[in-house]
Amino acid sequence: MVDTVPDDFSPSLGIADAEGLEKASDGHIELEGLPNTRDIGGIRAADGRYVKHARLLRSGALAGATERDLEVLLDDFDVRTVIDLRTEEERREKPDPEDGLEGVRFEDAPVLNTSTLGVTREGGIKGALKMLRAVQDNPAQIMMDIYERMVLDEASQRGFASFFDDVLDTPDGAVLWHCTIGKDRAGLAAMLLLHVLGASHEDILRDYEATNRYVASRTEDIMDALATYHLAGKLDKSIQVINAADPRFLQAALDAIDRELGGLDAYVEKALGITDEKRDALRARYLTDDPRG
Repeated sequence: MVDTVPDDFSPSLGIADAEGLEKASDGHIELEGLPNTRDIGGIRAADGRYVKHARLLRSGALAGATERDLEVLLDDFDVRTVIDLRTEEERREKPDPEDGLEGVRFEDAPVLNTSTLGVTREGGIKGALKMLRAVQDNPAQIMMDIYERMVLDEASQRGFASFFDDVLDTPDGAVLWHCTIGKDRAGLAAMLLLHVLGASHEDILRDYEATNRYVASRTEDIMDALATYHLAGKLDKSIQVINAADPRFLQAALDAIDRELGGLDAYVEKALGITDEKRDALRARYLTDDPRG
């Protein structure tokens, strides 16, 4: 939680008192099949206000959600819109559970419309092998290059612009956006939205890095799968780097934005079409004076 909120602050997120379902100070929602779903409410934003709780949720793919998970998202968080940042191929391989989220509006806002190393993770284990071999020499630099492409690529910019439009088109209830593990594309979307809402760089970075607490199981699954090919030992470092929410990756995106457009304010306005009116509308809807609100 942000520095301006007491250490023992524990807002009620409306999560049912059920076994295995609890809340964490970083907004993590303990669900049965979704390891990295978080509420970004409570972060301090513009004019001393706070992001409202239970309105803006970031997540990994929803395909693993249990029936109980979907009930929590619907009943406790009142999710009204789901924004999928994945590619078409990823959506076909693991579609969102639309039948289990009746009444929810599903929108596609793909960020990067082609297979990209370490981000789209298309093609199953064979695709993972190909990707990991390609990045083995310098996985961190590859990821920094990918983050730069994600913010400068025109197709990605259209995806982020659609993301903002979908958030604005949800007057009530919660918006949930996701990619595959909820780190890269979902993390950049959260960064851009929190910036528009007036959050500090420090709090944006803290939210980004929180993913590291919840992706360890995903990394272990990949390593176990690769072990069947007798490659896990050779690729351990690459896997760990690629699946990390590393501040260097986010900084690479910010550096590219500074270099090409002169900063985040210019980027969201010129590349994503966030006018003063849209910014004010987002802040009016999603900010509150009450840190518990």
